[in-house]
Amino acid sequence: MYLIGTVVGTGLVILAFLSRREEGKLLERMSVYLYKKGCIYRIPMLNAHHVQRDLESLYPGQSGLLLQGDYYRKKIRLLLSVLCVGTLLGVLARICSDMGSSLTEQGELLRPARGQGTQQVELQVRMQGEEPGVISVQVPERRLTRQEAQELYEEFWEAWKRETLGNNPSWREVSSSLTPVEELEGYPFEVSWKSSDYEVLGGSGAVYEPQTSTEVTLTVESRYLDLCWQEELDILVVPRTLEGAELLAAQAWDAYCLAQEEAADRDRIQLPEKLGENALEWREIRENHSAVLMLMTVVTAAAVFLFQDRDLHQQVLKRRERMKENYPVMLSKLILYLGAGMTIRGAFQKIALDYHARQEGVQRSLYEPLYEEMLYACNRLQAGVSESRTLELWAARTGLQDCAKLSALLVQNLKKGNTALLTRLREEGDRALQEELNLHRKKGEEAGTALLVPMIMMMAIVMVLVMVPAFQSFGI
Repeated sequence: MYLIGTVVGTGLVILAFLSRREEGKLLERMSVYLYKKGCIYRIPMLNAHHVQRDLESLYPGQSGLLLQGDYYRKKIRLLLSVLCVGTLLGVLARICSDMGSSLTEQGELLRPARGQGTQQVELQVRMQGEEPGVISVQVPERRLTRQEAQELYEEFWEAWKRETLGNNPSWREVSSSLTPVEELEGYPFEVSWKSSDYEVLGGSGAVYEPQTSTEVTLTVESRYLDLCWQEELDILVVPRTLEGAELLAAQAWDAYCLAQEEAADRDRIQLPEKLGENALEWREIRENHSAVLMLMTVVTAAAVFLFQDRDLHQQVLKRRERMKENYPVMLSKLILYLGAGMTIRGAFQKIALDYHARQEGVQRSLYEPLYEEMLYACNRLQAGVSESRTLELWAARTGLQDCAKLSALLVQNLKKGNTALLTRLREEGDRALQEELNLHRKKGEEAGTALLVPMIMMMAIVMVLVMVPAFQSFGI
């Protein structure tokens, strides 16, 4: 039922993504709804004042509230898209995990297809009132025709005994579980074994220690197609008692071995439903990364939502850096126009309108934020705002200390008059040019430092190309 529900849910998600128009409208409506709810409940993440300030700086002349609403709606829509994609991937991961199961609902293990070799499957066995036991079983391929081969048996037998003995010093001093294997790498033999006393030595090699040391005979049968070898090992077992989940796992292993032998010629192995009078419940242990994928989806969505504000602020900082680069050129033009006899208002509008003309001409793609702010300030002047107030707002919107200083000089000249305005502006221009020179020198030094590592790598490569032939010529 869970698999059916998972498939249906996946189908609905896929249909939503296939109908892109409807999916887009749905996400848009959801983002608007969530943003309205966030504004109603005054969620801080959806009402950040610094975001509104950054948006107003990036888009002069537009309403900060409208810009903030559009910005957060887009963020929420992106967040919902990430959650939808992550959910889809998680559901698909769960479906792949369920579809690749070797254990059927009828309690049967599917054998691997011919040529795939032996398949390892982890099973969890549960009994009512007991802790679940875990066993790892090897499911071999379906037995087909056999061919004659027996050259390596003696070597294989000695290697198999060493592998099976494990950490025990000898077959007469078995104090820990044996590690018998059905196949040994490098040898084409299939091995089966049985114990003369399963209460002492289980079919999995586990030792169920009796009260006293006990003699047990391990009968080992090696097969390769139609050839068969049978050996007997006399083992002295040291007593030990198993309890709880360990005992259940060992008994379940013995039950599986018997079921595997009975179904040797069939495609499926029917696992036992009872152990004595107690019912058994089998469940395959498989890797399922859907929970980790869902957690990563939530973390990624949260990171995308939170780091967008940082990216927005980085755009504002880059914009201010670009305005700082434009400041010396703009100040030189202002000094030139004022020196030619133009008023402050006329010079300011002249610089802004020249930039606007360039934008409408060949260099339409050129964007200079400092001149955009001046153009926006000229619109204020035409709307009837006073020159002093316009200059103060222009300096505040740029966020540059240099513009604030220039605005103070111009406003002081408008209010009180200043005969030394041009002298002060020329001093400010010289300082701005020197600061721009220092800035370019600093960027050059940073670029040189960044190129230092590739230069060292190239020098090392050249040294290797020169030194290796030299050493080879000397026979080193």
